Amino acid sequence: MDFVKHVTLASAGLLALAACDSTDHQADSVNTGNSAPAAAISDPVLARGELVSDREARYLQMSAIPDDAAAEDFLIRRADGREITVERIDRISNTELRLVPAENLDITRVHHVEHAHWNTRAHLRFDGWFRDLYSDKALGAEIAADGSSTDIRVFAPRAHDVTLHLYSTADGPSFAEHDLTRDDQGVWEIRLPGDLHGTWYDFVVTGPNDPGDRFYDTHPVHLSDPYARVNDDAQGRSRIWRATTPATPLDDGRPPLEDVIAYEVHLQDFTDLLPVDDRLTGRIPAMIQPGLVNERGEAIGFDYLVDLGVNVVHLMPMQEYLHYPDAEWQTAFAEDPDMQAMGIAEENYQWGYRTTHAFAVETRFRQLGTEQGAERDQFRDLVQAFHDQGMAVIIDIVPNHTGENMDGRDMPFNFSGFARHYYYRLDEEGQHIGAFGNEVKTEDRLMVQRWLIDQCRHWIEEFGIDGFRIDLAGQIDEQTLIRLREELGEDVIIYGEPWIDVNDPFIRSNPEWDWYKEDAPITFFQDDARNALVGSPFVLEDPATDRGYAGGNTRLRADAIRAIANDYAEESESTLQGINYMDIHDNWTLADRFALTDWDGRRGVDEAPYRISAGLLLTSMGPIVLHGGSEIMRSKGAAPIAESVVETESGEIHLKGRDDTYNVRTPNQFVWSDVGASADVAPSDYAAMQAWWRGLIRFRLSEAGAVFRRADVPEGHLRFFTPDDEALLAYTAGDSVLVLVNVGEQDDRMELADLPQGRWTQIADGRQVDPSGITSRDAGDGFDLPALSLQIWVRDDA
Repeated sequence: MDFVKHVTLASAGLLALAACDSTDHQADSVNTGNSAPAAAISDPVLARGELVSDREARYLQMSAIPDDAAAEDFLIRRADGREITVERIDRISNTELRLVPAENLDITRVHHVEHAHWNTRAHLRFDGWFRDLYSDKALGAEIAADGSSTDIRVFAPRAHDVTLHLYSTADGPSFAEHDLTRDDQGVWEIRLPGDLHGTWYDFVVTGPNDPGDRFYDTHPVHLSDPYARVNDDAQGRSRIWRATTPATPLDDGRPPLEDVIAYEVHLQDFTDLLPVDDRLTGRIPAMIQPGLVNERGEAIGFDYLVDLGVNVVHLMPMQEYLHYPDAEWQTAFAEDPDMQAMGIAEENYQWGYRTTHAFAVETRFRQLGTEQGAERDQFRDLVQAFHDQGMAVIIDIVPNHTGENMDGRDMPFNFSGFARHYYYRLDEEGQHIGAFGNEVKTEDRLMVQRWLIDQCRHWIEEFGIDGFRIDLAGQIDEQTLIRLREELGEDVIIYGEPWIDVNDPFIRSNPEWDWYKEDAPITFFQDDARNALVGSPFVLEDPATDRGYAGGNTRLRADAIRAIANDYAEESESTLQGINYMDIHDNWTLADRFALTDWDGRRGVDEAPYRISAGLLLTSMGPIVLHGGSEIMRSKGAAPIAESVVETESGEIHLKGRDDTYNVRTPNQFVWSDVGASADVAPSDYAAMQAWWRGLIRFRLSEAGAVFRRADVPEGHLRFFTPDDEALLAYTAGDSVLVLVNVGEQDDRMELADLPQGRWTQIADGRQVDPSGITSRDAGDGFDLPALSLQIWVRDDA
């Protein structure tokens, strides 16, 4: 994407205004006549304003602006009440005016424009000024290669002063204070002599006392560095740290997207119950500890994951994210049996979808007893350990919102205090909008776009990771994601969530910013495939209908065919446009969806359709992501189904129940004692299920399984056989692999008269997968299909 093009498109988009930008009245109440007198417009006009410079503002409205619009009818009012008259208006278009004030405006202040007769009041947003601000100076703290100096820079375009405070410890008094100097692009900077590696620092930022602002004058808190490599938890100080030497790349390069089988996993969930030293529990080094076994002698942890055979480890958030102080948590819940059962009476557990410092590794993942900052080398070592096994590593990033306004708490850590009006989408009164507390503003903000690109480059260049899953990517504007894709290179793995639109309808109205599946700039999660194979996670009432085709809803056979082929209108160009999956960290686990009792997989799982679902997913076209633990039927049954609200000193905490266990620890843990357990000692046959998934993964990544790993699907590559009984389905891929499915509860038979002739070897029979072969036969005329089974056959001479 070209920066200039972005500016032009953004300006054009201003013509598509939205109701929330002005009043509660709807657009049909606006007079749209070209020459109606101003006094005739009595209902509020839908308007939007822009502050461009100290000598220019813009006024835009949904309807045509009357020809007799006069400068004397406009008034610019500063947030402190000061009134500034308009000296002249210039008509730019039928719906846009340039306003020239009678005196210079203080461009750092919040202003509104009003009209004497139109009953309209619009915030003069800073877009006209901010749109062109850009600097390529290195932000954060950077030590010179020879150690002779340390540069520190932050971006705060509306600040009046920025003061740097230096500390010897994370909580001691400052030993030095320095005023930073502002350049003409809003970057404040200082060069200090010497190598300040290990020094702690933060900032005091002063500025206007206007709606939405969180400067020190009214919110006297010190701010941490949004570009910090190390931060003391979310709410503490930053630490100057040298760049990390990255892991060496994968020997064979990153897997192409069509080959990706990603395994989504949260580091703490994965390591909580591993038999490691207490200093490692829930910490980075635990995840790569080799040689761990459970009480049955079965490999667990790192060796288990390597043996499973996936080629991409997808780590849930690793960037520094919001935790509430443990002391607050313990005061509120130390004696609460429900919170004890959830594993959160002593600490504020989180998945991490509330980033506070995008360049820092989460400090609570650091091995106990090591200094703050050591987590960077520990994470690099984790990447190296997986690379040494031929496995790529990607991380979950959360650039759509930050931890500064979560759970109803407005907490300026960095962005809000440095430049809230720059970094966030705000309403007319300068307040956060968004379903998750705030929305980061990437459109019309080149330095926010740069922040997203910079953080991705940082994790690649300093740790050697291989890609990113972007949380709620639908809230990032399309042009920014296009730019990100171009900047990182085609071999970097990128996929994200397309759903959850932005809350600002002005942005939604601009087709160059707003996007969904049909114009997705990155690979997106294909929820239609999920719904077809195992049902929607938002509907869970009747097992007969709500578990998708694999679960026996035969009316979904056509939908399942589309999912297997990735044959969606928005994926017409390539199977790589959507990534298939069945469950993910959000919502119910697959084991709970297929539970035998009370939607609780701990009490037993309906294993036959569960195996079918895995078989359908792993013989579908395009890339795949697995929810870690599905292969051993990991359940969240320990979590209550219903949502509840608890209180701490700082406010409410919502526990959202089993469909979103983001802040309860126990239900998310990998129960390693299940590994290797058979049905005679456990509610489910965990050993057989693990073997089934492992076999399917190995088959898919084998030479024979390459027929499912294609970016393009030639005509005739997939052939589907659909008998009248919709419980039955068969399909071939490349005339070399045959998949047979019976989701019904009766044994049956399928006649496949035009199957390619030759010798076929069965490698999956519904209970086991053996790539070396279970049995073989000639094509013949038909195949027996036991009830609730999925078979895979491979043609020997293909």
